[in-house]
Amino acid sequence: MKKTLSFLLALVLAAGLVLPASALEAEKVNTYTPGQFTDVPEGSWCAGAVQTAYEYGLMGGKSADRFDPSGLVTMAQAVAMACRVHALYCGDGPELPAGTGTPWYQPYADYAVAHQFLGFEGYTERDFNSPILRCDFAGALWAALPEEALSVISSVEDGGIPDVSPQAYYGEPVYALYRAGILTGSDAKGTFGPDGQITRGAAAAIAGRAVDPSLRKSLTLKAAPFEPVPLSQLANLKSLRRKAGDAEMAQAYEAARKVVEPLAGLSREEQLYGVASALRAMFDAGMSYSMETPHYNDPYGYFVLGVASCAGCTRATGLCLNMLGIPYEHVNENQYSHQWCRVNLNGTYWICDAYGLYCGPEPAPYRHPYL
Repeated sequence: MKKTLSFLLALVLAAGLVLPASALEAEKVNTYTPGQFTDVPEGSWCAGAVQTAYEYGLMGGKSADRFDPSGLVTMAQAVAMACRVHALYCGDGPELPAGTGTPWYQPYADYAVAHQFLGFEGYTERDFNSPILRCDFAGALWAALPEEALSVISSVEDGGIPDVSPQAYYGEPVYALYRAGILTGSDAKGTFGPDGQITRGAAAAIAGRAVDPSLRKSLTLKAAPFEPVPLSQLANLKSLRRKAGDAEMAQAYEAARKVVEPLAGLSREEQLYGVASALRAMFDAGMSYSMETPHYNDPYGYFVLGVASCAGCTRATGLCLNMLGIPYEHVNENQYSHQWCRVNLNGTYWICDAYGLYCGPEPAPYRHPYL
């Protein structure tokens, strides 16, 4: 996962360096004869996509008569396709400049780096020869396309793709390709399947729509109303309960819902800030400090009874985070010491501590900047 993340970060960083390209006026470079690939008969679901990808020089067959539409696309093959798409748009043609060294994909990697739209630091030949995830394939294609190739033709709200958060590291590329009609999803809901692998047939369809705008498909995807994680499915439920019963936890849950609902759809960082700010405002509005009142150390005490301690505030914070789908670590739980929520945000640990007046990256593991 770490390498997948670094790959997309390189894409996002480099994509901003691409100079504007001319509009696509590419000519087809190959002649396709229906049925030339025996495993892509006329009338099959991907026959038209394979023809387009072949004619534009984006993909070839595994052999003279076999395309292998169900085969998986490797990272190297995805990079080659992205480079060919970029070359078509930028006037370099499908024949890319020769690279140096081996293996076969080296000229494409060299081209991508030279044109500043992909980066591969830390990757090995094994990585290049491994199947690529659908989200990373989308990221590579998006990075290769100039801005004018991504004209919006679809209405896709943030959160409208049911399995892709706009805040995901691959969120921007996927949403841009959906809105441009290049990605359409696998069902009526627009499901993308970001963590799945991509077949050659599906890749041909996507790459074909990237270079031939007439093939793009318009769709409308609206974000579903926010629904917090159900009480019974909260990641830290056992810790959150303390001595609160079902009825008390249900009351705390409903009170916390008022905090988290306005934060739905925001970035994780904004959600942490929002939770910390809201809970601090509750305390400053007149809550009393106690380490003796019943429920002083659980969400029911904080949200319903209006009593607070650092333990109770931590669990009230944790309840809100869990309802937003954010797991956390309760630092110094059950100790006579200051306590707070520790959250992993894409490899960087944050402190979310309304009681301790801090929300942000921790200065060192398990270190609080103020305490």
